[in-house]
Amino acid sequence: MSEKVKIWFVETPSAGETLLGRQVCEYAPRSLAAFDCERVSSVGECVFEKGRVDIVIPLDMPLVTGEDIGRVVETVKRKRLSALGLGEEGSGAVAAAGDCAEAHCRLELPHFVKTEGAKNRRIVYNQMKERVLLRLCAEGAVIEDFDNTVADDTVQAESGALVLPFCALRGRTVLRAGCKVAGAYVEDSEIGEGADIVMSHIVSSSVGARTTVGPFARLRGATVGEGCRLGDFVEVKGSLLHDGVKSAHLSYIGDAEVGARTNVGCGTVFCNYDGKRKHRTTVGEDCFIGANSNLVAPLSIGDGTFVAAGTTVTRDTAAGSFVIGRVRQEGKERGNPLRRPAEGE
Repeated sequence: MSEKVKIWFVETPSAGETLLGRQVCEYAPRSLAAFDCERVSSVGECVFEKGRVDIVIPLDMPLVTGEDIGRVVETVKRKRLSALGLGEEGSGAVAAAGDCAEAHCRLELPHFVKTEGAKNRRIVYNQMKERVLLRLCAEGAVIEDFDNTVADDTVQAESGALVLPFCALRGRTVLRAGCKVAGAYVEDSEIGEGADIVMSHIVSSSVGARTTVGPFARLRGATVGEGCRLGDFVEVKGSLLHDGVKSAHLSYIGDAEVGARTNVGCGTVFCNYDGKRKHRTTVGEDCFIGANSNLVAPLSIGDGTFVAAGTTVTRDTAAGSFVIGRVRQEGKERGNPLRRPAEGE
């Protein structure tokens, strides 16, 4: 662009609101960084000069692009305008080719839309969402359904990452090559190569390559290794799971480190809270934790330990231990529950 152009970004009350992972005021300055830009608190601080085109843009107009600026400058020059209003009436956006910014005509470009008001907010949101999803596709991701997928502008994806409908990708989430995410909420998390996430809630966590999560699992502050399996209604909080750990269903793993290839049985609870403080549990490699077990922290379980189903473990165990702690089963005659009492009984 041969003409001299100066862009003035003006502060607005709604510029600090969040839109798809960023503040509204971050979008336009980033998109127009190639121009001579300055940020001011009010239009009165703008200094218009003859011989250049000064463009005033409120910071709650996040959709404006370099192409829009080129069209504005071309219109001002071609029609020899001293000032040109941009967007709808009262938008606050104007282009000036002199020392006056009083616009007597208007160019209603679709990207000069403020986030103010429910209608405009919806317009801006939908257009920005599509831009984000198109950018992820350009990075190599496959997004099957734009209408039912939302991703923050801070999300990144590698080639071959597959995003199926009804996903919300938030914050600093990274999708590695070949992973699949279906119907899941993922925030500030990394999904490893070839991992498979189905209808689960993952926040501030890392999921290793070829690990499967879900359906209906929840990860909070978890680091999960490669080749793991976390099934339905498994919750992992503040824990490290090494490669090959499996917990197929209905378990809570909190404040723990679980060694490689350990199996955590259905209904197992890591009892990490004593009512006042949280405590940690360490489980070694190649352990088998039977169904419906309770591991009462603080606790250390040695490598290769076998914990029988229904056991409550309260003391540390040595490597290779067999641990069982439950009431011995007894059988007693029950009688016939369907027999009606005889008269007089």
